[in-house]
Amino acid sequence: MTQQILQSSEMTWDQDYESRINPELMTSLLRSSIPVLEQSDWKVTKVEDGYCETMLPLNKATTNQHGTHQAALVSLSADYTGGLALATLLRGVPLAGIHQCRDDVSASLWLAGMNVRYKSPSTGHLTGICEIDPVQADEIKKRYFRGSRVLATLQVRFYSNGELTAEAEMKYFAQPTIQLTPTIENPSRSTLFSHKLKASARMIAGLRAQRSCHPKLISHCPHANLVAGPHGELLANHLHEILPQLKDMVLTRSQHIDELIRQVPDLKQVVLAGAGLDMRSIRHAADLPDVTFFEVDLPEMIAERERVTKLLPQEFSDRRVLLSANFKVDDLAQVIGQHPRFDSAVPTVIIFEGCSMYFSEIENQKIFRSFLELIDNPLSCVWADFVNTSVVTGRTNNLRIKGFLEGMDSLGEAFIFGTDDPTHWFESLGYSFVETISAGEYLNENDAVLNTYSFSVAKR
Repeated sequence: MTQQILQSSEMTWDQDYESRINPELMTSLLRSSIPVLEQSDWKVTKVEDGYCETMLPLNKATTNQHGTHQAALVSLSADYTGGLALATLLRGVPLAGIHQCRDDVSASLWLAGMNVRYKSPSTGHLTGICEIDPVQADEIKKRYFRGSRVLATLQVRFYSNGELTAEAEMKYFAQPTIQLTPTIENPSRSTLFSHKLKASARMIAGLRAQRSCHPKLISHCPHANLVAGPHGELLANHLHEILPQLKDMVLTRSQHIDELIRQVPDLKQVVLAGAGLDMRSIRHAADLPDVTFFEVDLPEMIAERERVTKLLPQEFSDRRVLLSANFKVDDLAQVIGQHPRFDSAVPTVIIFEGCSMYFSEIENQKIFRSFLELIDNPLSCVWADFVNTSVVTGRTNNLRIKGFLEGMDSLGEAFIFGTDDPTHWFESLGYSFVETISAGEYLNENDAVLNTYSFSVAKR
């Protein structure tokens, strides 16, 4: 479902209601994002500025052994009733994880604490109501729209058969999503940022653990399922429902990288830049006994890699060097090149997988210029994947590509950089030998989505 969210301080309530926050739309979006709401037939029945009313029906899915509402589901309803009342105050701002949106134009809301008092058994359809005091509502709006984090305590009341059955005190945080991402000025990382980082890595690991029906895709990671864990498996399955093309895109790039590593003569070093939960270093360690693997990522991901690799039968820790770096801030040529075990003069492969599209062009230029300083040997190369410009701008008439972009937006994974000519882009940074192939060409498939995604191998 495509919704055009107007971004304007002059937006009227009627405009916001129509495009972002009306009951039918929010019921649909919340049920899609939180399946238990769908299973319980929970719905939003009314929203106004600072007000939300919901209904939790009395049915088989929502009742306990006494035929009354399960207490936990009343608490669940309280969470989304209060949260939606808070969201009505953020006029024109889409909600991360709910609306199709980008980090720079969305709000992140999360529950910080709750206290529910159950007055009496609920024996009828349960109406939840959250009404925010106008004075408190004005303060919330002022804080959010001047860029401050909001901490709001809201009251939610529940009625069944005309009687008050429960009261809940709910504490929420609300903040522009972009503020959760570390910057040079504010390098500290929030718990939500770390969670999202790990969730994304587990999701990709979950996709790597799956098999493709395509006859050319035979590469498989035997460790991916373990490192993804139940969280990664769940996210990967959910992702596959939204974006069925993405599994083959991930498996295709993974196989293309494997082929490159096996083709480089006398290979001595492999750098996994933005390693995530890619277990390629452990998969190839036995077959490439002379290769040292440098695994580079944010500190949170390095810690997660250390945790999950301890679950594997072999860690090959003597062959692996783990390096923490913030690609937006640090000079990777220094972080990697100054390590005593790294030698820029020997054959090296640098892998920058699934990353370029999430950095700005200026940031990408800085990163790839750093890589260039690390590949002095004529056999050394950099591998990277790119999306076309149309995937970033959304300027396409192809319905399949539009559907793919909408799916990415709904996941909060919008791309910010793409290039229609990766070879020329590499050459503009000082690389001399570049080979580029689209995922569609690699698979011998004339697929609109696959043709917007390409892999490049670049040398000095």
